[in-house]
Amino acid sequence: MSYEPKIEKALVVVTPDLIRPDDPMQSTLLKRAVSLAKRAGCELELFHVCYDGTLDFNLFADRADLQRARKTLADQQATQLAEVAARLKSKSISVRHEARWDSPRTDAILRKIAEAKPDIVMKQGQEHSYLFGLTTNTDWELARKSPAPLWLINDDVDDIQSIVAAIGNKTGDPDDATTAADYDLLGTAGFVANTFNAEIYPVNAYQVPPADGIVIGAEGIAVPVPPVAKKQKKNEEVVEHHTGAVRALAQYFGIPESNVYARNGRPSDVIPSVAKKVDADMIVMGANSISRLERLVRSVTVEPVIAETSCDILVVRESDLASVPDAKKKSFDGVPTYDLEYALTKPEATFESPQAVATAPGLSIALRQRILQAWEYDIRAEMAEENEGGPVGDIDVNALRKIDAAKQLLETKSSQAGENRPTLGSVSA
Repeated sequence: MSYEPKIEKALVVVTPDLIRPDDPMQSTLLKRAVSLAKRAGCELELFHVCYDGTLDFNLFADRADLQRARKTLADQQATQLAEVAARLKSKSISVRHEARWDSPRTDAILRKIAEAKPDIVMKQGQEHSYLFGLTTNTDWELARKSPAPLWLINDDVDDIQSIVAAIGNKTGDPDDATTAADYDLLGTAGFVANTFNAEIYPVNAYQVPPADGIVIGAEGIAVPVPPVAKKQKKNEEVVEHHTGAVRALAQYFGIPESNVYARNGRPSDVIPSVAKKVDADMIVMGANSISRLERLVRSVTVEPVIAETSCDILVVRESDLASVPDAKKKSFDGVPTYDLEYALTKPEATFESPQAVATAPGLSIALRQRILQAWEYDIRAEMAEENEGGPVGDIDVNALRKIDAAKQLLETKSSQAGENRPTLGSVSA
């Protein structure tokens, strides 16, 4: 199969409690994003929504104090995100990053998507039970409203090798097996398959409508059909129609006929069933913009499939007008406290003392240790140059002792932290 690359920028929505700034590649989301960036050559933009409800409204707190606390939290989390980005850049990945104070989280993400105009949005999928449209969550809302394809990452999936592409899936409409939107959907699935060297399995679910009780004979005469024969004939016609249409679409994309599945049943049942049969790592499917009330009274597919499967989900919505939620509260971007690349090359110009490095807020212990090591290396290099007859520099004779003391402080912090390492969203001090 051969598909032209379509993805130049991926927006990666970072979930606060799932990313370790000192070891971001432990995150399945970031591993998948880095894999996509390397294979497709696209840029990553990391986006983190900062918010703490206790800092939004407090009758007993000064308004200016609350604003300063919000700014401090946003800046610290922006610093943590900058560390994550720096570590990804070390893998030769083009990365941008932004931490924004905003709420509600879903609306903040939708506003960012509208601004950044990414080719795809990647987010860690969350486990949620589906209860007949009575509940909602960020994943489902983004699946229905995101103007860009939404890729929900599942921790149980190591790599993308098998892809189920949900084609058509029109309930009770045997005359509409596939639509123009299915070409876009299968094309997107094909791009992912080509990028990850995966196999595609087009799946079409349909439901046989009630038979009308008659068939037209050879001479154009209406002939009554017994109930069993009626159902069987109607079923054969629908199966033939759907199978033929999906096979033709698959053939257009160079997908083997043996990979095509057309099944009688509800899409919310058929898609997970076939995904399990082929051991799918990803399901690519469509979605429309409908309200919570409509989800309550209409047959839906996206939410139950997301809830019932343990693979990645890529939602490719049909083209329509995407509405951007209005901002009800003032949002602002966090600003990293330090230029981390400069801090690693010029630590003495960034921090007033080694102690300041050891207590720097927003930085992981591992990064603070690296900065102290860089500082020590610079001092020893200056001392060696001076001892060899080089120019006399302004060397603090007590600097190495201060660095050792700062290192010991960090070792104590590291042992106290143990397995409770800081995540993006927590504050390390």
